Amino acid sequence: FYKYSDSLINYGALPQTWEDPGEKNEDTGCNGDNDPVDVIEISADAKPMGAVYAVKPFGILALLDEGETDWKVLAIDAADPNAEKINSVEDANDIYPGLVENVTDWFRMYKTAEGKGENEYAFGGKAKDTTFAMRIISETHESYKKLKAGSIPNETLSLN
Repeated sequence: FYKYSDSLINYGALPQTWEDPGEKNEDTGCNGDNDPVDVIEISADAKPMGAVYAVKPFGILALLDEGETDWKVLAIDAADPNAEKINSVEDANDIYPGLVENVTDWFRMYKTAEGKGENEYAFGGKAKDTTFAMRIISETHESYKKLKAGSIPNETLSLN
């Protein structure tokens, strides 16, 4: 339940990724938010809560949430009829005009309903491309593997 407004997208996370709160991201200048990488999945049909399915990344947003980097991978359900046509943010905008901008604005504003300020974004709120998104996914997967192996201290997360 969101106090701000209904969600425009399917929202989830990429398993086996982790945004390390002890490491400053060189691109954003902020540490990670201690969570998996979020996924904003744009297919037109709503998925049931807890659904697990393959997605095709086409970009990424760098939300700065209370001073922490909170990556948002932009993706489409790999089985969606439009998945073959969407390879970039520009392609997504062609097929779903205004959706990426509306989602960006939604995540900027949603905490204002709780009396908090607007969220900020790195890169002026512009989405980065697929290559950049895949690099962030790879980096956060490496952080997850280090966390799971015990080479990064873990005092609060359950990894069982």
